[in-house]
Amino acid sequence: MTTHERAAASTAQRRRWRPHRRELRRQITSFSFVLPALILMAIFLFYPIGYLIWLAFEKWDLLGTPVFVGFHNFYNIIFGPFSSDFMKSVGVTVLFVILAMPAQVGLGLFLAVILERELKGKAFFRSTFFFPMVISFVAAGITFKWLFDNQLGMIPAALASAGIPFPNWHADGTWGMIIIVITNTWKVAGFSMILYIAGLEGISNDLYEAAEIDGVRSAWQRFRFISWPLIVPTTALLVITNTIGSFQAFVPFFVMTTGGPGGDTTSIVYYIYNNFASQTGLASAAATLFLIAVLAITAVQLSIARQREQVY
Repeated sequence: MTTHERAAASTAQRRRWRPHRRELRRQITSFSFVLPALILMAIFLFYPIGYLIWLAFEKWDLLGTPVFVGFHNFYNIIFGPFSSDFMKSVGVTVLFVILAMPAQVGLGLFLAVILERELKGKAFFRSTFFFPMVISFVAAGITFKWLFDNQLGMIPAALASAGIPFPNWHADGTWGMIIIVITNTWKVAGFSMILYIAGLEGISNDLYEAAEIDGVRSAWQRFRFISWPLIVPTTALLVITNTIGSFQAFVPFFVMTTGGPGGDTTSIVYYIYNNFASQTGLASAAATLFLIAVLAITAVQLSIARQREQVY
């Protein structure tokens, strides 16, 4: 091969590799933008989760040296001496999710349907119902604890003036759970409302006009046959996020009842908090099981949501 042919071959090879080099530079540039987020996730998400799982197999009280005990912590909280308290906290958490999640989503949907219409002062009412979202859960919990206080609360006093006795919810776990659900719903429902309003306002008026021609005229029929099928994805998102948030609830239990009476309002997260200092490995095992359960429930909900979207 002559010198000229070798030069031509080298030039052709460089031309062939030039697009690959450009693509490689593009990928490196793209990855450089993602790298800071990956580093933060590794530090504040992946490392803590890995450390938590490692602690679940250790016996430790935050003072001495951790001792590897295998699955002993998991056995203790499921079948051992700590199982009754742990299972009770599981039941409390499941009950709270069953009560709180539908209340948050349902109230948000109701408010969205009302405030999506042409009403006077609509923006004011939307802001008013969304306002609790900007308040901290601690402030909301303290406020409602004072409102429902049996000695100084405004609500028990108002009911007493009408001859209606108000239960001592600090000594009754059932009423304590109801008060916590009310507080949590008041705090969170505004988020559901805003997302539903966005979903409803994204529906074209042409669909309603076409449905009216086909005989769909009442407000209920418009909602049932037009609005509801088109906001199913929004509902799926809210069910998943509110379920996860309800499972993770801690502040209302901590601020309003401190888990009492007798553990009747002790959620899983509050149980983990109570035991972490003295039984770090045990609390870590409970947190690991809790993490697996939440991931499994989320996966099931996503699967159901996809199937419902295909139906609609």
